Amino acid sequence: MTDPSPPPDALPARPPWARRADAAVLRAARLLGRLLGRPSEAALHRLARADRPAPPVRVPTAAELGIVDHLGDGRAALADGRPGDALHHFGQLLETAPDHAWAWHGRGDALQLLGDHDGALAAYRRAAARQPTTGIHRLGAANALAALGQTAAADDETRAGLALDPSLTWMRPAP
Repeated sequence: MTDPSPPPDALPARPPWARRADAAVLRAARLLGRLLGRPSEAALHRLARADRPAPPVRVPTAAELGIVDHLGDGRAALADGRPGDALHHFGQLLETAPDHAWAWHGRGDALQLLGDHDGALAAYRRAAARQPTTGIHRLGAANALAALGQTAAADDETRAGLALDPSLTWMRPAP
């Protein structure tokens, strides 16, 4: 003898009124499709593209535009151990942008490596005058003062630089 009950995962039969409503909706959809027609491929393509983000814009590099990046080239020269070349690049930048604090700082770094501690101190002070809230310029001046043997002034500059940016303890130990 077989069990007449439906399997437990079977869906219950839809009532007759629901089947009639489904058929009416289907007829209305067919009629609407005939009246409106099929959307064009161009319209479908536009709709599909509307969901996608725009492609990223590529910004050309300074070299591609023919612009010389004196600050970057000067920093690279310092990293490569060529302070003379770095001094040239920072000087070129300062000719066109005399208020560029980081060019003055880089000039101070190059002069410091070349042994011109007085010139380095002047460059660091010019950088600090242009960006008074940047502590690294003050710590550069502290290093130049320490190299000149002016330890009390170097300690004062170090305190001032660390007050502006306490994360710079790697540069020079606090007095």
